[in-house]
Amino acid sequence: MDRFIFFIICVAFFTATVGNAQDRVTTLSLEEAIALATRENFTLRAAQFDYQATRANEITAGLIPNPALSYMAEQLGEPEKNKDQHTFILGQVIETGGKRGRRLDSARAATRVAGHTLAGIQQQIVFQTKKAYSDVLTSKAALDLADQNVKSLGEIEQIQRLRANKGDISELELLRIQVQQFAFQRDAADARQSLQAAKIALRAVSGPDRIADDYDVTGKLDFRDFTFSRLDLYNLARANRPDIRAAEAGRERAQADNNLARANAWWDITPQLEYRKDGKFDSYGVGVSVPLRVFDRNQGEIARTLADARRVDATYQATIIQAQSEIDTAFGAMLTERQKVTLLSGTYVPKAQQARQTVEFAYRRGGASLLDFLDAQRSYRETSLDYVRSIGNYWTALYQLELAVGGSLIK
Repeated sequence: MDRFIFFIICVAFFTATVGNAQDRVTTLSLEEAIALATRENFTLRAAQFDYQATRANEITAGLIPNPALSYMAEQLGEPEKNKDQHTFILGQVIETGGKRGRRLDSARAATRVAGHTLAGIQQQIVFQTKKAYSDVLTSKAALDLADQNVKSLGEIEQIQRLRANKGDISELELLRIQVQQFAFQRDAADARQSLQAAKIALRAVSGPDRIADDYDVTGKLDFRDFTFSRLDLYNLARANRPDIRAAEAGRERAQADNNLARANAWWDITPQLEYRKDGKFDSYGVGVSVPLRVFDRNQGEIARTLADARRVDATYQATIIQAQSEIDTAFGAMLTERQKVTLLSGTYVPKAQQARQTVEFAYRRGGASLLDFLDAQRSYRETSLDYVRSIGNYWTALYQLELAVGGSLIK
């Protein structure tokens, strides 16, 4: 019986392990990567708990002060006279000046600040996901290009090796082709390393527990043109950017804190009920306790919150300027990369490809020199690789621009 139970436990454990392994993602699209990142990323999850902790302060701010109960026993040393006195006093603080409402205003403003901060962290995670995904596609495209170059030059090298064995060309010419082949092989090795690093980064930000170690991404690295107005980008940033909205909420919180500091200058009233047992006699009484605000009228806290409100206002203006600066930088980078992609795709890549094909055709038939052939190969390799990198840089700049305005720009 014990062996049977042990067998059932082992089977259940094995089934759960296999099931968890099968649940891990093996192919990943951009939308799936973003969905996983917003659900599984531990940095974002920590920020969500921080937001919940800040929001819990609203509960504390809305609580009514607890009542106070005091007890006093007197004349306990004369039991023969039966004169023991026992006094109970119950008091309840009544806050004046709207302290509770203003505490709630301050706590709710702090929650709004934390909420916008959380949104900013989420947008940063989404940007990292998009950039890592774009890096994977760029590396895959660079690897495909390098493999094509290696294959093409390898075919030439095989033909020229046969010609060298027959004595039609010199061994030096064959050697120079083989040396050039190493450059293409190096490009392929660099692309594989870059691809591996990009996939590790994407897996780390999207959820390492949900993505298989050996996974692939779907999609293709292509160029899509977008037109934006700088003024429209500024307006989008003011409306959507989390740090700007957090700064606005910070101004509201600073004003709420100043109002609370002024409310705390008011004295609170504590009505009291008293019950006294004096020997065989009972008596009751009422009273009130009021602090005398003679010296401390909360002047220091009022001055501090007023200075803090001015600081937050200056911070808000600085945030606006910083946002516009980041928009200008990302927008300029996007325009530069777009120009590069347009020039390379429309002019230089086709020309480099045509030159390589023409020179290769002539070289195979002895109508072009080895130097011309190698130069055409290098030109095509460098131009094509620049084109792939420019597309990747273009998408990175576009995603950076989205982060700068605080919202998606791709419809």
